[in-house]
Amino acid sequence: MGGPAPPDKSWKGSLNMNYNIGPGFTGNDSFRKIRMRVHNFNKITRIYNVIGTIRGSVEPDRYVILGGHRDAWVFGGIDPTSGAAVLQEIVQSFGKLLSRGWRPRRTIIFASNAEEFGLQGSTEWAEENAETLQERSVAYINSDSSIEGNYTLRVDCTPHLYQLVYKLTKEISSPDDGFESQSLYESWLKKDPSPENKDVPIINKLGSGSDFEAYFQRLGIASGRVRYTKNRKTDKYSSYPVYHTIYETFELVENFYDPTFKKQLSVAQLQGALAYELVDSEIIPFNIQDYAKALENYATSIYNLSKKHDQQLRDHGVSFDSLFSAVKNFSESASDFHRRLTQVDLNNPIAVRIMNDQLTLLERAFIDPFGLPGRRFYRHIIFAPSSHNKYAGESFPGIYDAMFDIENKADPRSAWSEVKKHISIATFTIQAAAGTLTEVV
Repeated sequence: MGGPAPPDKSWKGSLNMNYNIGPGFTGNDSFRKIRMRVHNFNKITRIYNVIGTIRGSVEPDRYVILGGHRDAWVFGGIDPTSGAAVLQEIVQSFGKLLSRGWRPRRTIIFASNAEEFGLQGSTEWAEENAETLQERSVAYINSDSSIEGNYTLRVDCTPHLYQLVYKLTKEISSPDDGFESQSLYESWLKKDPSPENKDVPIINKLGSGSDFEAYFQRLGIASGRVRYTKNRKTDKYSSYPVYHTIYETFELVENFYDPTFKKQLSVAQLQGALAYELVDSEIIPFNIQDYAKALENYATSIYNLSKKHDQQLRDHGVSFDSLFSAVKNFSESASDFHRRLTQVDLNNPIAVRIMNDQLTLLERAFIDPFGLPGRRFYRHIIFAPSSHNKYAGESFPGIYDAMFDIENKADPRSAWSEVKKHISIATFTIQAAAGTLTEVV
């Protein structure tokens, strides 16, 4: 390529060559042109959502949804087939339980849809059934690609699912070489500890780019996803190298990514166990205290980010005190709720239902009906896909986006007013969420 060098090293690859950004070419090839022929066919076609339901025996009006897509850009050996196969195996497992006389406490919904073109299948279904899903859904578990690498487990989920994930991974055998007698939790912890707490494995924030988006970011339904991934410390490429290409075949999976299919089995075991626990536990296995800790970390993180503009914070009267106060109140409410949860009378179905409803509806409390600026589809005040990478999650996205590149804004006063506005929105939302956890009188 000709033209100038890229603006910084993040544009450069690892080959021993000059990376330029064009236009044109260099040297003897400067006169050459490239002709591309694109053989795409634009047409309107029909897609189908396939929905299966096992009605709950005790709380049929409470739903746990396990869903994923079955369409692919090309052959889809990894995306989505490795995830679609997991979904099918879990459906078959629940079918076997049914044949033995078991029925779940709550209703479980299995959803298979078309996703690659704008997440259309899940989004349309979730929007069509929005009122029902917001009123009745406990959680959504996403079953997209079950592998994007073969190094270790990767989990993205809402914070009050952390403890359930840790508990279940301790009960599943690790498929990793060298960890034959150890649990999935142990191999995961060894390979990918959390930067904030080395005693537990890292769990990522939910971003977007898959079917959980409408459920989580728009409707406020607790969500999670599970897959095997690459070594993020050494493999710096995004996703996996053959993502959405003609080379993403079954042979690639069978010969290179997961020859024994044990890693996909571990993902299936974990997703199936998550669905089972959520659908059949008398008390929904959410840990609100983990949400409180996460909010403390996120508030500290966004405040530390703002300190790069320390003088401007003072000049424009921007304070994060109200946000930290709301987070403190939420933490106190979460602790009190946890105390009451340990004392609930399990023989009193009304008392159990009240606590479960508070657990279920907490995520809804973080939804703002007005959405984020310029992104009204995204309504979650605590989490949203990054404005600069839709696959990655960002905490306090309203505040983060308002501060992004703020030093180059034409009207600093207006820009910092926007920051204050989003601090206020986050403060109000967290304080309101804390109110949902108080004892019902």
